[in-house]
Amino acid sequence: MARFVIRLDDICPTMDHAKFASAREHFEAAAVRPLLGVVPDNHDPDLQIDAPDPTFWETMRTLRTRGWGISQHGYQHRIHTDDRGLLGITPRSEFAGRPLDAQRNDLAAGQKILAGEGLGTDIFMAPFHSYDKATLKALASLGFTTLTDGYGLFPWRENGLKFVPQLFERPVNFGIGIYTMCLHLNNMRMEEIDKLGQFMLANSARFVDFDQARASAWPRALVWPLGLSLRLALTAKRRL
Repeated sequence: MARFVIRLDDICPTMDHAKFASAREHFEAAAVRPLLGVVPDNHDPDLQIDAPDPTFWETMRTLRTRGWGISQHGYQHRIHTDDRGLLGITPRSEFAGRPLDAQRNDLAAGQKILAGEGLGTDIFMAPFHSYDKATLKALASLGFTTLTDGYGLFPWRENGLKFVPQLFERPVNFGIGIYTMCLHLNNMRMEEIDKLGQFMLANSARFVDFDQARASAWPRALVWPLGLSLRLALTAKRRL
């Protein structure tokens, strides 16, 4: 039976507070604990939806104590290049295409902010799904162990890091595998959030925490052929 992980991108003090509150109610009702992609120091105007929430960091700490995962979602969520990175998804990136030292410095700055807020993590979530080999090298040098991204139906290990695949923004069931649903609450309608809540209640046994998912990492050689097939299929679908 397929297992799902939910990740929430673009979590920051100026996100859409009402949508996050609604989603939180649904997650708690279904006993689903998502992975929060926290932007350490947001500078992206597209993520400035509401006024800064003065209780944001305390809320994040509270959710962590309740089993919600914390991931470092870049540094400032800024677009520095038009590099699609290793996954070839979007032509914009905060990291891919930049020198190793520049990437490492930004990652370390974001890491320091989260640690200072009591939210230190070894999980990384790249803005715009874009990272390159230098990003991976910088992450490993800073003690990160896991990325939430990549094509596949099972988590795998590569270059000293674990990858938990992320394929869709909606529930898609191949019958097998462990993969991540990537949600951007700021861009969702309230009806879509309610529908997600209904799906979670009806399928609660299919959801696992991110730590549970990454604990099952397979060797890359065992998942590479399937991952390549998925990449080709999804790339063709996006172009259409």
